[in-house]
Amino acid sequence: MTSTRRPAHEGLGRARTALQRAVRTLRYVNQELLRANEAIFRPVGPPRRRESPASQAEAPAAAQPPAAATAGHDRQAA
Repeated sequence: MTSTRRPAHEGLGRARTALQRAVRTLRYVNQELLRANEAIFRPVGPPRRRESPASQAEAPAAAQPPAAATAGHDRQAA
């Protein structure tokens, strides 16, 4: 009766399987972290309404303070 020899690279298969499992786990963790990041920075609630171009053109002029209010600190009291 002859016995069959075990292949010499049997241990390599186990190591390769362990490495593949570790890589798969790391990819899963990376995907979860990306999802968490997107959830943190995603705005909550319904999407904001866009203003019409006409109202956007009027907004900057209304938002600026009057010229007298900004120039007042340059003048010295007499």
